[in-house]
Amino acid sequence: MIKSISLPRRDDAGFTLIELVTVMLIIGIMAFVVLPRFDLLRGYDEIGYRDKVKSTLEYARKSAVAQRRNVRVTLAVNNLTLTIDNDIPEGAGAGGFPRNLALPAADGACGGATNQVCAPANVTLVGNAVLSFTPLGAPSAAGLYTVTGDSPYTSTVEAETGYVH
Repeated sequence: MIKSISLPRRDDAGFTLIELVTVMLIIGIMAFVVLPRFDLLRGYDEIGYRDKVKSTLEYARKSAVAQRRNVRVTLAVNNLTLTIDNDIPEGAGAGGFPRNLALPAADGACGGATNQVCAPANVTLVGNAVLSFTPLGAPSAAGLYTVTGDSPYTSTVEAETGYVH
């Protein structure tokens, strides 16, 4: 004797149109409310600029030592600019930082300037207006540079050693 297998009726399988529309409506409401809160890129510009500021200060110090020249870091409108003296301090030349000190990689936010680091939108930089490094790596004064966006972060230049942290 052969047993028959009962298959589900064709009209019982699946979802109704009302159920599908309700689920789509709930997903649409959740997407409208929840997804804007997932701003995954917020903070990356601030963190990247904070790291660039610290690296630029370290580079200025190391360049002063390597080239045996005075190096100046100037802060103007959220931008750091590096310049270098023409002559070694023991020479007879008059200082004044006439040359640009080019960074290893130009900052794309600065419009092609090779000796500047520029802040992205909604990020500000405050700190010493002018800071010079001697050929021994010592700064002219202790320096504090604060990058502010979502949360402030301060880079410190030690007065005696020029160490940046």
